[in-house]
Amino acid sequence: MSTQPTLLLLGDSIRLSYEGHVSQLLEGRARVVGPPENCQYSLYTLSSLNRWLSTGRPDIVYWNNGLHDCGHNPDRSPVQIPLEMYLANLEIILRKLRVLASTVIWATTTPVHPDRPFRVSQWSWRNEEIEHYNQASRDLMEGKGIPVHDLHQVVWQDTDGLLCDDQLHLSSEGQMVCAQSVVDCVSRFLS
Repeated sequence: MSTQPTLLLLGDSIRLSYEGHVSQLLEGRARVVGPPENCQYSLYTLSSLNRWLSTGRPDIVYWNNGLHDCGHNPDRSPVQIPLEMYLANLEIILRKLRVLASTVIWATTTPVHPDRPFRVSQWSWRNEEIEHYNQASRDLMEGKGIPVHDLHQVVWQDTDGLLCDDQLHLSSEGQMVCAQSVVDCVSRFLS
């Protein structure tokens, strides 16, 4: 009797919102695990990785960092994590993940609703910056031979339906649509 492969999901609150659905959709095909906490920005993921991986080796890692890095947070310095620092952190995380898992998949960062206002006094995002960080991370991952799943495009096709009232997080429908898209992506790597 063969054991099911383990799929590790890493990412922020977007990942947390669809993880349970991914687990249900892959029941009997893969064991889905992920940190119980928000993986936040790339440096937080990097500093927490050893703790999160102490439970065992995954076969596949489906991973994203981005919203916390490219967002503008008035309660931190720098307000936005510089692109060079973001990419350097991703490269170190990737190196660690490749030692542990036979397959690593990178997911692009989801957009905010185009009507979401940018406010200097609170967490805010610009879609142009999300796209800039996405392109830079895509270039990095593709240059390292890492498959890229365009979760950004999945959500961008219907921001009205797939984002909830805060215009940032996924709606119930968005959680299901993203979960199915993640499952379709990782299914190609399940043996």
